[in-house]
Amino acid sequence: MSYSQKPIEVVLLALYRYQNFPVRILHALLENIEGVRPTTIFFQDFYTNAVKYPTPTEETLLKEIITELNPKLVGLSVYSPYLYVAKRINHIIRSNSSASVIWGGIHPTLSPETCVKEADMVCIGEGEDAFTELVMALRDESEYQQIKNLWINTNGAIIQNPMRPLMQNLDRIPFPAYGRDSFYFIGSNKVVRKDPAISDPILAVMPARGCPFTCSYCVNSLLRPMYKGLGRFSRRRSVKNIIAEMQAILAIPGNKKKVVEFHDENFGTDESWLNEFETRYPLEIGLPFKVQYNPKLIKSSMIARLAIDRSDTASPTSGNNSTSRSSNSPVFRP
Repeated sequence: MSYSQKPIEVVLLALYRYQNFPVRILHALLENIEGVRPTTIFFQDFYTNAVKYPTPTEETLLKEIITELNPKLVGLSVYSPYLYVAKRINHIIRSNSSASVIWGGIHPTLSPETCVKEADMVCIGEGEDAFTELVMALRDESEYQQIKNLWINTNGAIIQNPMRPLMQNLDRIPFPAYGRDSFYFIGSNKVVRKDPAISDPILAVMPARGCPFTCSYCVNSLLRPMYKGLGRFSRRRSVKNIIAEMQAILAIPGNKKKVVEFHDENFGTDESWLNEFETRYPLEIGLPFKVQYNPKLIKSSMIARLAIDRSDTASPTSGNNSTSRSSNSPVFRP
């Protein structure tokens, strides 16, 4: 079907984290939906739980952007430390637009009963498929009350839809969006349009979802029981898919990537996966990288395999398979 009418505006809002994988993925996903125009606003950037509350100037800047865009839907990614700020932003959105508001992320997933009182909708768990179905329904002006993973607040009456199975094929998820013209970054009392993630020397990649452990201090101890019976909890992207994402980021003009950080609780514990990574990474990427392991899983033989001699690695900025012999330092950084 071809959509000749004006595209609907959908705004994604990331709180206190410019490197927000879920929001960047959703932005890329929305770009592929006909009749939808996505915008993402990154509101403040902090990596600790110490919250610096927005200034009146920053709230005014957000108000002006929301008023100008007049979105059909606004999605907030909410972490627990930023709940108060999310409520403030809710007020700004509702006072300056007619948009429906949906909350997603860890806090709404763990506390949907309280969050659905603040928002029109809450997405519990993985949001790619649920958010796609919701946006397409709003675009088509069709019903969305039965979409799995969504709780919906209809004038105080709460519809609690069941959760859908976990996505098992992570390769079908689009790569996170970087350097888009439809990005806004609000902080330090100003709006910046240039994506700071491009000039950041760290190339952040999320190669997997879930963790095999249920440590009491970790959020996975709460998430795993929620997904019981809904598919394998620990899942990993293919080496081919991960390398393709890194190559796409390294190809962005002006990038200054010097090291890769894999955001994964236990990197490469599958033998066949590690075999392929060990073969391809030094030739196709070649940057030093950082990984995480649980002490119960790490082995000296595994470290030896990851500490690849860079004398035969490709230059990540060369654009071809030529080798760089400028350094013999290991790729792996524990």
